[in-house]
Amino acid sequence: MGEQYSGIGATYDSMTGLMDRMTFFGDVNEYRKRRVQCHIVLVQLSRLMQVNRKYGITVGDQLIRDISMWLAELDEAYQVYRIANSRLMLLGPACSRQQAEACVNRIHSRFGENWQVACEGQEHTVLAKTYLIHLFLDPEDTENDLLDKMNFGITVLEKKGRDGMVFFDEEIKRDMEHQKYVLEEVRYAIDHKTFRMYYQPIYDCKEERFVSAESLIRLWDRQGTFISPGEFIPMAEEHGLIDQISWIVLEKVCRFLGAHPELELQTVSVNLTGQQVSDVTLIDRIETLLADCQLSGSRLRIEITERTVADDFEEVKKTMMRLQEKGIRFYLDDFGTGYSNLSSMFSLPFEVIKFDQSLVRMIDVSRNGRRTISLLAQLMHENDYRIVAEGIETAQQAQTVRETGVDRIQGFYYAKPLPEEELLQLL
Repeated sequence: MGEQYSGIGATYDSMTGLMDRMTFFGDVNEYRKRRVQCHIVLVQLSRLMQVNRKYGITVGDQLIRDISMWLAELDEAYQVYRIANSRLMLLGPACSRQQAEACVNRIHSRFGENWQVACEGQEHTVLAKTYLIHLFLDPEDTENDLLDKMNFGITVLEKKGRDGMVFFDEEIKRDMEHQKYVLEEVRYAIDHKTFRMYYQPIYDCKEERFVSAESLIRLWDRQGTFISPGEFIPMAEEHGLIDQISWIVLEKVCRFLGAHPELELQTVSVNLTGQQVSDVTLIDRIETLLADCQLSGSRLRIEITERTVADDFEEVKKTMMRLQEKGIRFYLDDFGTGYSNLSSMFSLPFEVIKFDQSLVRMIDVSRNGRRTISLLAQLMHENDYRIVAEGIETAQQAQTVRETGVDRIQGFYYAKPLPEEELLQLL
């Protein structure tokens, strides 16, 4: 079968004796040249690092050798390759979907059982979890197409949060093509700065008016179709583009504020990523931007999430102290999502604490939830913080959070996010 493609020129992985990455792609190219569809199964060990930490690298290496031997004897229709440290491939001529699934199911079933690994005179019982992706590769598919499909399959399984298998069918292909399209539109928007800014006004309960707003980014593709932030922002984070987007947001907000000194809002807030907070050029860039826009730093607020604070407390604190000298103040965003250390948080110069909507929703659940919000509000006020309740959508929620003592309210009940023109009209 596929054996005819790996002749004298085949090269081998020294640890397992399997053919290596170069030979695998060479054999795939042979299928392509002969215009023959092939069946490929990716076996990706998903927890090899955990095995190495628990049992040692020597045991981990022996586990890979044992798995390699088992796969090599699984089905004579397939050749087996090791193309990366924890990535093994099976390659054979196309068969029926039923036959292909039978092969993959055997692999999946075996990896649900323990492996008895004999190493240095000892035997270890190891559960080796894996991702399995199987696909039929068409002759038109390039090497990059194959890599894209394998990596996308792994991403699908990782997002599900579990080991398992994916058959690369038409539905998966459509999902992959859609994500590629979104990523292309995000990169285009970064290059041409075509993102649009929306602003959600924040209502002050005592002054009974809008006193601030949070800046939010929106994206339409080149055909005018809206792409949800819930879709493009996680993708931007996954591909390392979120910081470029955040700099664009900061610039657009500063230019908007500079162009409208008459705007009847005390402040507008901008979210910063963890990477921006630790960027040594951050303060200089903000100073330059404020000067270009003839804007006072006192009109700008920086929102930093609980998670960013938890990830690098000392760096965040140092950056906040230096920006505070420029008149810039800070909001703690997403409070209530589980990352805050209160003693650490109280040592940082936050002006406002934003109660995450997941925390605010507790008031709808029980009297204890309402009492918890009231006690938190009291604690924050005793430490000189103001409180914004996020995600308020109904009159009942607005009335209840007022009673718990929050200072400001953000949510659809008072105002949805608005484009610049509509914000100006509202105010």
